[in-house]
Amino acid sequence: MKKQLKKILVAILIVIISYCTLTATVKAVPQKIDLGSPESIPGYVAGTYFTTKVSTSGELMYCLNIHKDTAQNSTAYLVGELDAGVAYIMLNGYPTKSFTGEKLKDYYITQTALWWYLDDTTGSSNLSSAFKTTGTDEYNLRPYIKQLVSDAKAEKEKGYIKTTISASVSDEVMSISNDGKDYISEEVKISSTNISEYKVSITSGPEGTVVIDKNGKEKTTFSANETFKVKVPASKVDGMKETINVKINATGKVYKAYEYQPEIQNQQNITPSIISPEDENVETSIDLEISTSKITIVKIDKATGNAIAGAELVLKDSEGNKITSWTSTTVGHIIKNLPNGTYTVEEISAPEGYELSEEVIKFTIDDNHREQKIEFYNEAKERVVNIIKVDQSTGQPLAGAVIVVKDSDGKEVAKFTSTTDPYVLTGLEDGTYTVEEISAPNGYQKSDEIYSFTLDAEHVSHQITIENAPIVDVPNTGVSSSILLVILGIGIIGGGIRFVQKNSKQRI
Repeated sequence: MKKQLKKILVAILIVIISYCTLTATVKAVPQKIDLGSPESIPGYVAGTYFTTKVSTSGELMYCLNIHKDTAQNSTAYLVGELDAGVAYIMLNGYPTKSFTGEKLKDYYITQTALWWYLDDTTGSSNLSSAFKTTGTDEYNLRPYIKQLVSDAKAEKEKGYIKTTISASVSDEVMSISNDGKDYISEEVKISSTNISEYKVSITSGPEGTVVIDKNGKEKTTFSANETFKVKVPASKVDGMKETINVKINATGKVYKAYEYQPEIQNQQNITPSIISPEDENVETSIDLEISTSKITIVKIDKATGNAIAGAELVLKDSEGNKITSWTSTTVGHIIKNLPNGTYTVEEISAPEGYELSEEVIKFTIDDNHREQKIEFYNEAKERVVNIIKVDQSTGQPLAGAVIVVKDSDGKEVAKFTSTTDPYVLTGLEDGTYTVEEISAPNGYQKSDEIYSFTLDAEHVSHQITIENAPIVDVPNTGVSSSILLVILGIGIIGGGIRFVQKNSKQRI
């Protein structure tokens, strides 16, 4: 009874030890193995003989200590992990591989290779010197055994092949494409071990960000030796700086050997012959950056400092190639996403009433100068006045206002209907003038303000901005009340007339 109780306590202790040491890292490994009956094997080399070890389901087992009793007809519990050399022997021994085509000889080669390996790496003494050197070897099995041991010791030096992955890129700052449509990263290179493929996902970045292969095709799964790039639509980049986080993950297969201890203490510890692969998940990430450029170009009246419309401008690169052209307005013209480099802006047609500027403005975009404002000046060649009508709340130009300009004697010198472009008035003589609105745009209140300006040698140009407030609809409760009062009055009068008529008849 005491002996049986001792066995139970030992079994419980083994289970507790195995749980505490392995459940954090081993998930698919069985916690126990039920052992069956063994089979005897002849002493093929140097007269060394032993028996096979097998589970009740028929899976072959291998012994870790020849000096103990054969592990049989009991339950063995997981107690620990063995090194990469043992795993190599199990993966390259019988029954995974066959050396002679005969089961018992192949098992013999694998079992004795395991003992020999343990003798060389742990200091144990499972096999005799004669077995390893000059002992009888009728079937010439020793060369197979020695080779398996030699390869296993080399594998032990490497250790288990861990699944690893890392990413690198030559420049983390993405570049704008030649057509200006996309930002594209440099090639992201992957260094890895023990994987066949990896997956890429974008965890943060502008809308429309995608992963592409070296040919520009959108992909998310790549083979282990492939590189990838990240592409971001330039139209989706709002801020001056954006960070794109790229996540890379993969799953590798690791083959590990484990040790089991039978509940009967004098029996041999064992390791299973079949090793199932264990998944090992790894991931890494990399941050890419976008530094956009924003250039604001404004055409300005040199005398007044006000923005002026009507100039035709062109932007060229450092080689003189035209990038874009536009006509200036009173709002600065914005050009975004220019690559690093040197550029020029020049005027090819001046606004009405102004001298053509022959100045060529040069500017450079680099990592430290991503946002710039360029002011381009024009001098009036004659007296010039720009008049524009705008919404009071939005500042947007308004069309449809009738405006009149008068001289100091009250004589009308100009009358026009506003458009969304400034009205340019030229040819005026020196003197003082007034500007007033005589009819507002549809949906706006008429402005009663009268604007005044003076032209002389020191004041050759002006810009007049007339603001209008929109009309707000208010329910006309006054009209409704008046109608009700009229109806009520009519009712009272009618009632009075009938009262008088009734009384008159009574008197008659």
